[in-house]
Amino acid sequence: MIDQPSAGSRVTSGAIAPSVLWKAFDVLSAFNHKERVLTLAQIARQSGLPKSTVHRVLAMLADIGAVEPHEGGYRIGLRMFTLGALPPEAALRETALMHMEELHRYTGQTLHLAVLRGADVVYLEKLPSRKSLPTPATVGDRLPAHCTAVGKVLLAYSGDSIAATALAGPLQRRTAKSLATTDQIRSQLETIRARGYADDREEAADGLACMAVPVMRGDRAVAAVSVAFPASAGSGQVLVSALRQAAVAISRSTATVSTDLLASIE
Repeated sequence: MIDQPSAGSRVTSGAIAPSVLWKAFDVLSAFNHKERVLTLAQIARQSGLPKSTVHRVLAMLADIGAVEPHEGGYRIGLRMFTLGALPPEAALRETALMHMEELHRYTGQTLHLAVLRGADVVYLEKLPSRKSLPTPATVGDRLPAHCTAVGKVLLAYSGDSIAATALAGPLQRRTAKSLATTDQIRSQLETIRARGYADDREEAADGLACMAVPVMRGDRAVAAVSVAFPASAGSGQVLVSALRQAAVAISRSTATVSTDLLASIE
């Protein structure tokens, strides 16, 4: 007879995770860029956990420095910042930043650096511009990969199995111009591989366009860099050459980091 996970645990990667571990992540996930300090009641509401459970979990997280009491509520602790600096993605961001800053000065537009995780892209860096429209990307947050230029170029250069897995679930649409079917996406991925870059014409946000190129390690993309600009400003073709130069420079500067990143997505 096969043991079933208890009501207070979840299955992940073939193993049963203790209930308290998931509850701790539920509590931590209640925080976001707009709400950096939350009360116990707010955390309970956003995590879906009872206040008594949240109070107990917060006490444990505070003991290890994962959260800190602050102004009548709680905020993410500095220990999480320390741990967050350990993944290869953090090293990639740090090394890529000087090349992105040079590209930022050249284009005068908003830049993004992102990696692929499942069906989403996770943004590692964003250099905003007053010239460009606001973008929905926030450092540390996710967007559906098929709705963004960075996401599509990562899907195109991350291998067939990874792309197939990412496109297996329901496809979220962010605007009326977001790609709606896997056939549309697969057709675009073929085009992206043929020309070496991806574009997004108001697929992630109305009025916003992006051009993106992959940061390669061998024949695989470990990250992508993009330029965002108003869709009314044109096709963005003029930006591709500068994007490619920046991506090559990032790849050369992060050879060891890129190897670690490849291992983490396989």
